[in-house]
Amino acid sequence: MARSGIPCANLKIAGFVVAIVEVILCAIAVYGLCRNFHLFGSSYFFWFIVGIISVFVILLAILLLIYAIKSEKARFLIPHLSAQIFLVIFLILIALIVTILLLFGAYGGIRNLLGVSNYYMSDDATFIMGIMIIIIYLLVAILEIFFIYIVYSLYKHLCHYEKMANAEENREKWQPVGELPKDNKHGAPTMGDQYPYGDERRNFV
Repeated sequence: MARSGIPCANLKIAGFVVAIVEVILCAIAVYGLCRNFHLFGSSYFFWFIVGIISVFVILLAILLLIYAIKSEKARFLIPHLSAQIFLVIFLILIALIVTILLLFGAYGGIRNLLGVSNYYMSDDATFIMGIMIIIIYLLVAILEIFFIYIVYSLYKHLCHYEKMANAEENREKWQPVGELPKDNKHGAPTMGDQYPYGDERRNFV
């Protein structure tokens, strides 16, 4: 199996750094959700619930990432990789939609997308918010792509070490304990050309 040139110990440290940074991003996201809900009121309630559920799922994936590093079990990295890939696709998709809406001057569509259609916001403010969304979402997407590389490299390393551990365990399991008995049934170096399976088979041959 192909492996990354990065030592596994460094990948584990990088994995913990990924977990810490993502926890910080989750905290910022929760703060933003609470602030927007306080600012925009009930019109933002749906997006507030969706955002809170998404943060909870990401936190669960982060916990599995930490457990995978501590236990050195590659399969527990799969939920985190899946969440990262989904998050990158979501961020790029939203940034693309907002870009298209800005190009066509559909500021009302941006306000609807953000769930703030009932809140008064000028077109200039909406334009600035749209630009900020594009920049922030793309930066986070790029960061998560880099994190995917780290976590996937760690996944390959852990898979490699698990295979090595299983091979070593199998060798120990099949290793003979003690020496084989040396008698007429099992043979011995001093038997010469004596047939080891009994007189009847020897005579038959």
